[in-house]
Amino acid sequence: MSFFRSALLGLSFLVYAATPMLACSPTYIVKSGDTLSGIARSELGSFFAYQSIFGANREIIGDDPNLIQIGMEFVLPCGVSAANPVNWAVLPSAQAIATLQNVTDIQILDIRSEKAVAEGVIPGAISVPYKIWRGPRGNRSEIPSIEKLSQIIGDAGLRNDKPVVIVHTKPTVMDKGRAALVYWMLKSTGFDTIAILQDGYEGWIDAGLPVAVTPVTPEPYEAELLFSPAWRADKVDVYGVATSQIAGFLLDARPAKMFSKVDDDGNPALTTLPRAQSAPVLSLMDSFGPDVPIETGVAAVTAHLESHNADWRMGDVVMFCQTGELSALSWFYASELAGMDNILLYPESVAGWANDGGKLFAGETE
Repeated sequence: MSFFRSALLGLSFLVYAATPMLACSPTYIVKSGDTLSGIARSELGSFFAYQSIFGANREIIGDDPNLIQIGMEFVLPCGVSAANPVNWAVLPSAQAIATLQNVTDIQILDIRSEKAVAEGVIPGAISVPYKIWRGPRGNRSEIPSIEKLSQIIGDAGLRNDKPVVIVHTKPTVMDKGRAALVYWMLKSTGFDTIAILQDGYEGWIDAGLPVAVTPVTPEPYEAELLFSPAWRADKVDVYGVATSQIAGFLLDARPAKMFSKVDDDGNPALTTLPRAQSAPVLSLMDSFGPDVPIETGVAAVTAHLESHNADWRMGDVVMFCQTGELSALSWFYASELAGMDNILLYPESVAGWANDGGKLFAGETE
């Protein structure tokens, strides 16, 4: 199995619109200093159109989009029929969403608190606060059953045949993690066109875009969804990896200080899962900024996993944290932005493992 999905389909999807892309030449010859995203921006008018170039020229480039060479001649996908595709990334900017709202039907899912929503929302937004997506008080790490998720999604009127943009509060690691966990739930229940607003509602405000006073009233329906285990690890999977019965790797996405604590007597505290490695997601935050080439982010994720000898091509890489948010963000970066296979989320994480009677271990340090 290739460690990058075909044409990096995990990176973005296409929405057809009447707005054309920039006119371009049918071919492009790579020059010194070029990157695929740079070529996409200059020739196709979209930073994220690089995966279209990659897909059209994969036989020339190979499996790694970073390894383009001076002198390579690329075919540029300048248009597809009369309705040209507008690229919609899974981590779009506020301006990109504002533009696409004018040309396609987007579902804006606001997961901020009721208090935050009362101060304003993106026009057309549906409010479903993050707390509704989590487990009951005292066991927040519990993921809702498929019946409960079906109810949440149906009550919100969210349809899996329309794109969804998830809006969190601001670009902090925990806020992005909350959005990533909701993204994972939607993906696991059959939504395949999902995005997280890059800098959340704060980014929308900073861009000077319009704000509505209240969210829209949803049109509920009776949803009957199925849950796909394709991106999930459960306790049995974790145990299998921890005991080497399943090929894989356990990566703790929390800050290192939470992984390797000591107790009052100076002894290593029991903090993490068996055979886990410390792999803080915070180190990847700056690798996917609005001005950073996507190849840089892909390279950062690759280096992040390789530094922990977590070979996603040879076994499952299971992400976990305390209650699921930070590991969901780590999963999102590797699975959805870097397009890697075999990236799984253990959403219950440390809290759920312990609540279910699992034994915790001291974090091993190098």
